Amino acid sequence: MTAPYEVVIGIECHVELATRSKMFCACSAKHFGASPNSQVCPVCLGLPGALPVANKRAIELAMVAGMALNCTNPDHTKFDRKNYLYPDLPKGYQISQFDLPLSVGGFLEIPLASGGTKRIGIRRAHLEEDTGSLLHGEEAGARYTLVDFNRSGVPLLEIVSEPDLSSVEEALAYVQGLREVVIGSGVSEFRLEEGAARFDVNVSIRFTENGETRWPPLSEIKNLNSYRSLEEAATYEADRLWREWQAGGDIRTRTSKITVGWSQERAATFLQRAKEDVDDYRYFPEPDLVALNPDPAWVASLRASLPELPPARRARFASQYGLPEYDARILVADRELADWYEAAAATVPGQGKAVANWVTSELLGALNKDGVALADSKVKPAQLGALVALIASGEISGKIAKEVFAEMRASGADPAAVVKVKGLVQVSDEGAIAAAVDSVLAEQAKAVADYKGGNQRALGALVGAVQKRMGGKANAAVVNRLLAERIAATA
Repeated sequence: MTAPYEVVIGIECHVELATRSKMFCACSAKHFGASPNSQVCPVCLGLPGALPVANKRAIELAMVAGMALNCTNPDHTKFDRKNYLYPDLPKGYQISQFDLPLSVGGFLEIPLASGGTKRIGIRRAHLEEDTGSLLHGEEAGARYTLVDFNRSGVPLLEIVSEPDLSSVEEALAYVQGLREVVIGSGVSEFRLEEGAARFDVNVSIRFTENGETRWPPLSEIKNLNSYRSLEEAATYEADRLWREWQAGGDIRTRTSKITVGWSQERAATFLQRAKEDVDDYRYFPEPDLVALNPDPAWVASLRASLPELPPARRARFASQYGLPEYDARILVADRELADWYEAAAATVPGQGKAVANWVTSELLGALNKDGVALADSKVKPAQLGALVALIASGEISGKIAKEVFAEMRASGADPAAVVKVKGLVQVSDEGAIAAAVDSVLAEQAKAVADYKGGNQRALGALVGAVQKRMGGKANAAVVNRLLAERIAATA
């Protein structure tokens, strides 16, 4: 059913940057899995007298991200204090950027399900420090909250889109495209499961009522850390806004947006607070840090260091290797996988599509089944290329190749060695195959008659019988040709 309203979505994506140390101190930024409050110091704990020192690498990565998102890097920028009280904010304020962010005015192209692309505006990408994290629990009927400051001070890039997303499907395409860009540019690992990337999703609806356009105050859904939660929460909240409007709730008179959370267990949003206006944060320039005037030569060197980004790489994979969009998107979604594929394809020119088929099906399937990372795979790019070359030359069939691959996956052996040791060389000798074909035709009169009667599947049965007679090693192309010729000759 078509909804009676138009969905309007904007997304603030918070991405932890790939630095070794925190934004304003030397503590480790690798907080996930560490013992609570073990990676802290007076600076990230906000103790009196502690002074911040900006992490240059974090600034570089933030600027690179902006460049990768087609943003402009202003000549002058600064840090600001964003004041609010919350248990996981040890200083009582957050060092962020207000009116002069590092990057402004960019865009990201996303694919549309109907075909083509849509340009989503990037309003800004500003650098700030992350907060601590809260753990809520209950014991003996009493609720409690624990705070872990290991994450406090980790460099965080907030990427703010324009409200250009017109559906939940577009929102998913946007965040997935954003993930590709930040990983592909080396800015962040974007590990949602570790909380290293989170989404604040602004959802509103627009519709016509009594001849007038209505646009009720929006809801900001905080701290979503999975595609599933984004999809379900945004869908739910848009519908809830519509139902509240129809019920005559305070949404008809309220002028400010609200902040809501998402409960996966209840599959519903819940009110957190009325959203603060910008004045409530009492922004002012951070007095302990100098303003930034990036040197043009430094900015140019950062821009020159940008790697080939996923959209460009997908297009090149399509033109250079003849890959369809689907294959290219799977490969490019992971920079390490794309590099692995290119290394394999380089060893067997002209077989880019065949290599992609093996990578996206057999290789990824095996890694997933074995629970092994790509870097730890016993099958190396050159070996997979050699396997594809054996198939292309006709030395082995596709069926035999799967048997060879299974051995490569288990032992890391070269495919040629596996073929030799196991005697798996494909039989292409027409005399031997013809003898098997003649024997099968003599034994399978009914299948021959069925094929002549128009049953194409009967030919497959005949091919299978020939392969069984030859131990599965017969050249399939030769088998099919000889069968067709022999049957035609008896028509």
